[in-house]
Amino acid sequence: MEVEELFKGIAVIIDDEINDESSPIFNIRKLIEKRNIPVLTYAEIPSVEIIEALSNVSFIVLDWEYMGNSFQTDLSEERLVIPETLHDDTEEHLINFIEGIINRIFVPTFIFTGHDSEKIKNKLIENNLWEEGKPNRIFIKQKSDLDSEEKLFTAIKEWLKEMPSVYVLKEWEKTFNKTKNEMFLDLYGYSPYWVKIVWDTLKADSIDNQAEFGEFVTRNFVNRIGEYKFDEECLDTEKTFSQRELQTVIEGERYIRYSAQPLQAYTGDLIKDGKNYYLNIRAQCDLARPNQQGEYNPTLYCVKGKKLKNKDIATDDIKITQDGKLSFGVGKEYTLDELKNICTDIEELKKVNNKFRNHRNGIFFNKGDLLGKRPEIIIACIAGENAIKFDLKEIIPLPYKEYVDRRIGRLLPPYITKVQQSSSQYIVREGLMPVPEELYSDFGASDC
Repeated sequence: MEVEELFKGIAVIIDDEINDESSPIFNIRKLIEKRNIPVLTYAEIPSVEIIEALSNVSFIVLDWEYMGNSFQTDLSEERLVIPETLHDDTEEHLINFIEGIINRIFVPTFIFTGHDSEKIKNKLIENNLWEEGKPNRIFIKQKSDLDSEEKLFTAIKEWLKEMPSVYVLKEWEKTFNKTKNEMFLDLYGYSPYWVKIVWDTLKADSIDNQAEFGEFVTRNFVNRIGEYKFDEECLDTEKTFSQRELQTVIEGERYIRYSAQPLQAYTGDLIKDGKNYYLNIRAQCDLARPNQQGEYNPTLYCVKGKKLKNKDIATDDIKITQDGKLSFGVGKEYTLDELKNICTDIEELKKVNNKFRNHRNGIFFNKGDLLGKRPEIIIACIAGENAIKFDLKEIIPLPYKEYVDRRIGRLLPPYITKVQQSSSQYIVREGLMPVPEELYSDFGASDC
């Protein structure tokens, strides 16, 4: 992992001693510039209004103490003590600035300081900007420990190993920026007016050409992305995760929540109506256009779904355990003696056989997928649910205008594509002659 390759781009240093050639931060600035990383400097804490403008910088370096507790004027050797209220105001401004960085942009943030690191951490903890025992997006280091190129970039490299999210961001940005530049150079080479050509084409064919145009650019970008290379040392971790964390991460890969309603209907729109869910599977090209009267109210083609609970999903096979029990799930174990007794009680035997039948007819987890019965499809980790089962037997038409405000999110490709394909296969299926059960009634017997 070459740190300077990951941090190509403009660095920002905010430190009141940045222009003092005898200061440690001035030396750190020179070490960064020596690696061909341009540096933008501020001698005082900027306004929080500029934070969004920093979203594309490579990283941000902050000091903690600004002017310390006293400073010397140019007119005399006398040191003037800074009032405590001014010091507190400066610290509050710094904390607000850091909070803005953490909550509004995702940029590596370093605090290089001569101040007590533990006191800084405690102040950050007080303001919910630091969590003990967890990876933190702020890297705190003493300036005195960073007096050479090797020490500076080794420290950053070690921190990246503890912060895989930041490492992946920088590795992804490297590929992203290369692909972005190549794509726009190519498109401009085709025609300086490529934007106008594509925009007019989409505008004539879609009610929401803004989204369509954005998807055109994104699709072109994705199709051009080259090879990714990630350092497994930075990704491998022995940390444990809660079930909730796992569910949230998986959901974020396949489903987006609507914080505001989109301007038009989309394939994959998920509607919640009471306890029921409705998933729109209609093709996007049929949802983009208004009718001949200019009104936009397409009919949504939906499949109905309901949430599944963990008890509905079987993760264990039927097996005999080493301690002599027949097991087919948690809490469903019988010793051989218990089975013998059950066989003498008709009612108990019926109950156990029903459990076996329910297990056989259940939803099985197999190699990362939930296997439902035909005609249904199950999507895990969606809309805050562990899983939702969609029934493919019936396509339910819903008028867009009546349900527009009940959309809660969108199922993304390739998952919505899988639902569409499964639905179409069910709709166009042909009936087949059933195979007689008697043909397999002696299944397991020796072949003749």
